[in-house]
Parts: sequence; C-alpha cells; structure tokens
Amino acid sequence: MQIDRTVQAGDWVAVGRTFVQVSHELAATMQPGDQLLAVATTSQLCRIPANVAVLVSDAVEVAQRSFAELSQVSDEQITSFFETAAQLLSDDEVFSRILAANASDVSDAIKRGRSTTRLELSDSMRRDMIDSLRMWRDMEPSRDKQLSEVVHDGWLVEERTAPLGVLGFVFEGRPNVFADATGVLRSGNTVVFRIGSDALGTAKQLMALVVAPALQKSGLPIGAVVLIDSPEHAAGWALFSDARLSLAVARGSGEAVAQLGAIAQQSGVPVSLHGTGGAWMIVGDADESRLRLVIENSLDRKVCNTLNVICILRQNALEQIPI
Repeated sequence: MQIDRTVQAGDWVAVGRTFVQVSHELAATMQPGDQLLAVATTSQLCRIPANVAVLVSDAVEVAQRSFAELSQVSDEQITSFFETAAQLLSDDEVFSRILAANASDVSDAIKRGRSTTRLELSDSMRRDMIDSLRMWRDMEPSRDKQLSEVVHDGWLVEERTAPLGVLGFVFEGRPNVFADATGVLRSGNTVVFRIGSDALGTAKQLMALVVAPALQKSGLPIGAVVLIDSPEHAAGWALFSDARLSLAVARGSGEAVAQLGAIAQQSGVPVSLHGTGGAWMIVGDADESRLRLVIENSLDRKVCNTLNVICILRQNALEQIPI
C-alpha cells in the first residue's frame, strides 16, 4: 500500500491473519509516497521508498510494451542480438571499459569487507559469458512452435509454445548473470532484472556497452532487457510484488531469497527460487572415475551446486557406495 501520510510508531498493520505494530525505527524512515509492503509468511513490514517504487514500475512498463513489440521481430533478429553481444564482449577495447568498472566494484566491495570471489571479472568468466551468448544464438527458436496435434472429424486441437511475458530476475552480485537474463529473449520474453549492489557498476557498463548496442543493431526493442539502476533491496521487493510479471526468478540463497519468494507468491506472481541445493543424482551405469568427479565437483560452498541425494541401483551398491 502507498503511504499518503507519515506512518506513526505504534500503528497496527494487518499482515495476513495477524497484526504487526510499526516500530519506531521503521516509522522514522517513512516519507509520504513510500510504500509499505507486508510479508504475510514472516509478519515483516518492508519499506519501499517512493522513488524506488516509481523506478521499478516504469521499468516493468517499458518491458511490458517491449514484449508486445518483440512478437513482431523475426527469430533471425533475435539470433543477431546474441551474436552481436558476443562480438562486443569479445572486443578488447569494449571489455577494458567494463573491466575498469569491475575494478571499481571490487575495490568498493573490499572496503566493505565483502567477498569478491564471484564479483571479479576474470578472463574465464568473460569466455563463459561469450559462450553462453553463442549458446543462445545457436539454440533452436521455440516461439509459436507446434508440439502436438489431436485431429477429430471437422476440428483439431494443437499444442503450441508461447512466450510468458515479462520476467523479473533478482541476481546476486556477480557480473556474468546478464547472459542468463538476456537468454529469455530467445523464447520471446522480455526481462527486468536487479543485480546485487556489489556488481551494479559492472552491470551498468555491460548494459551500456554490450546489451543496448546489440538490441539496437539487431532491431529488437530497447526495453526488452531492463536493468534496475538501484542498489536497494527494496527494488527487488517492488519488482517481485508487481503483478504484471509473468514469472519471478530469484538466484541466491538464505532468508533474502525466501522473502522474495513469499512476496511474489502473495502478489499472485509465479516464482522460481534458486540456491537451496537439494540436487539429486540417479546413477545407472557409470564408470567409477566419472562418478567420482561428479561427486567431488558438487562439494563446494555454492549451495546451488550441492549434491544432497544419490540414488544407486541395489545391484551396484557394493561398488558405488564406497566412492
């Protein structure tokens, strides 16, 4: 809800089936025009500053208009976007400017005591982004594709693919995620995304030097990919509470991701949460060296890669369990 008067400490707000009292700390930050978002599953009150709410709403509106325009472009134009973006990212002069922004992000993160393991833009990360863009380039177009058909006397029913609409992404602070975000264009969708504050400077340069020029050169609507230029967590809350989203996707882990999921769900937005682990591996016939490598490479601090359950065939138990 939008606040047209200053919220007072001690005010009661209905949150789901309970009431939550506004704290002195929250009341002190509220300004006219701010939005107060109540999270029913946790009984939390979240403040969305008026300027952030407008910024996010405008971003979704642009992406929504661009979704309609995207239906008029050809698959070849979408293919051209990915190749153009890959070429721009391969350009050393372009990349040097992106690298300068990344160095500033890394320096700021170090000063704040933040981890820079995933933030630092390395040569391997650059290659991975280029490879990802070309993977999307080479992927078979799937817009308006017939999957099956049921024919009866005088009528038929076709099952066809169709784009979802505007997708909202909230990513952790690492610069390579823009390749994931732009991938939704292949299936005819548009995207609005917020990236962690640590990588915002790098992401802005990637948008300005790679994504926007590639959109323009390929003839795609410039609003097909929108970066929310805000470091505030409130931008993610505002995005996931926008009912115009067809799907919300959060990458990361912990309470922040769970909170975003709850906000989307109570706003009627389908949501995909990522980063809680829970991966299963079902082993049929696999040689020992390959199985060992898969298990070893799942054991790191990135919870999204964690292997939690391994299912093996009973007749292979004696050989595979010791691995």
